[in-house]
Amino acid sequence: MIFHGSIGNLSLLQYHEIPSGIMISGLKGTLKKLEVGCAHIETGGITYEVTISFKTYLELKSLPSHNEVQFQIFHAMNERGQKLFGFLTEQDKEFFKVIKGLQGIGELTALKILSFFSAEELYRIAQSGEAKELEKIPKVKGKTSEKIFFEVKQNLKKLELFLSGTSKEPSIALSSFSETPEEAALSRKREIAILGLVQLGFEEKTASKEVDKILKSSSPTDPGEIIREILKSL
Repeated sequence: MIFHGSIGNLSLLQYHEIPSGIMISGLKGTLKKLEVGCAHIETGGITYEVTISFKTYLELKSLPSHNEVQFQIFHAMNERGQKLFGFLTEQDKEFFKVIKGLQGIGELTALKILSFFSAEELYRIAQSGEAKELEKIPKVKGKTSEKIFFEVKQNLKKLELFLSGTSKEPSIALSSFSETPEEAALSRKREIAILGLVQLGFEEKTASKEVDKILKSSSPTDPGEIIREILKSL
């Protein structure tokens, strides 16, 4: 667990283990730094590193720096250490726990799924047999997408139970509510392409610029095509 602090005028950056038996379920504090996949939250003189989904990153990106935020936390502990996974709603946290609980799907893969699909969308994919839809997630191809699809398909009851118990109150959306379905689809396509480029090593600003350039000059059918066009032009 990373935390930042100070003693007098001496700045510190230390590795801090939360004592055994203490679990963090929520975190409220100041947003000190935001990166793709990670938010740094300061509270009580300690800055916590919280792992977040791309969806959460986009939601937080619209906030000014040093704004107060509140996370629902899933506190992961294993032999390799501890990690905090942060969610802006209890519903997202519970959805993450459902997906993480499927055989062979770890925390980081569950977070990737949560970045791009709601519980309703994942349920629809499993019912319709559209396994290829999962390949919209960067680095989830072939056997990996087939494995995820199989596990979701085998556990539709868990998704049904989750969906039947969720609130109908709207959470913060990735796209504006005023968007048409076509505009929302284009926004989602753009967001996925940008994340894919960032994971390939592009700076976010560069990735956004390159994606927008492709979208203005052509009409790619999916995020993968956008990324391929950009890589070909380099």
